[in-house]
Amino acid sequence: MMDDKHKQPNNIAQQEPQDQTKFTDEDTVFSRLNLHPSVYAILALIGIFFLYQIVGGGITLLLFGLDFTDDNVQAIRLATMLGQIIFLLIPTLILIRFQAKNIFKFVRMKPISFAEVFFITVGVIAAQQFLQGYLVLQDMIPLPEDIKPFIESMRESIEQMYQTLVMVQTVPELLFVIFVVALVPAFSEEFLFRGLVQRNFEYSFGLAGGAVVAGIIFALYHLNPFTLVPLMVLGIVFGLLVYKTGSILAAILAHFVNNLVAVISVYYRREEILLPAEAEPAITGTIVVMLISGFIAIGCWVLLAKAADERRKAQEQVKEKND
Repeated sequence: MMDDKHKQPNNIAQQEPQDQTKFTDEDTVFSRLNLHPSVYAILALIGIFFLYQIVGGGITLLLFGLDFTDDNVQAIRLATMLGQIIFLLIPTLILIRFQAKNIFKFVRMKPISFAEVFFITVGVIAAQQFLQGYLVLQDMIPLPEDIKPFIESMRESIEQMYQTLVMVQTVPELLFVIFVVALVPAFSEEFLFRGLVQRNFEYSFGLAGGAVVAGIIFALYHLNPFTLVPLMVLGIVFGLLVYKTGSILAAILAHFVNNLVAVISVYYRREEILLPAEAEPAITGTIVVMLISGFIAIGCWVLLAKAADERRKAQEQVKEKND
């Protein structure tokens, strides 16, 4: 018989610090399966990948083919939204419910302060400018001549599909695209990656480690090699926001702001995007923008950490008074 010191805890909660949501052992499907949390997360990722990318993507391909045109783009947007909800969000909620009786408590759905909202918003906008600068520098890296045509063709196809999906001409159309591209993914993807995957990986890798691992998987899940590094950075940042604030709302807000700014940027630059580029961006100017935006982003994260600590202290004081 194993002694107490060699026993491993039955749930993630026992490994969390005091300021994180705790869970007691519950009679759930997960507890009866007797799976390691990390194994459960991996199986969940495989299952949802199959549903969303293979089944959902296959249905979209059969209905619309590979051509995104002005005639079918609205239907493709609707299919994208339904795919996120049916094949990603709903299965995620079911899998979380198998693991915990209170879904919102498990994913750490807790309010954050106005100061945290402000610093997250400004920090994400600044981080996005930094990562845009990185993409400019990445595009300047010379490619081997034998694979250059293939790589450039793939990149143009991906960019064209994205631009067709988000480019709009009217405000009502813009609002619909914001709902489809910014709001729905912010909830569905964050519930999966921060609510389910990160939550379970914390058991094996710790709170910060779980955020990093989930962020890397988040980037790989998007199947876009050209934005892999920026997506990885954003995914890790989203995870660390949950780790520091103790609330998934921080990641949902950051994800929404990131996608919102991207959509609005395309809307206001739509005429410029349709014109051929006249010149390559200046390296010096790009680096300057990256330095400034990077400094702002880091400053916001530092101030956010302080605001989160102050909120938690205030909540603890209120709790002590009530006790």
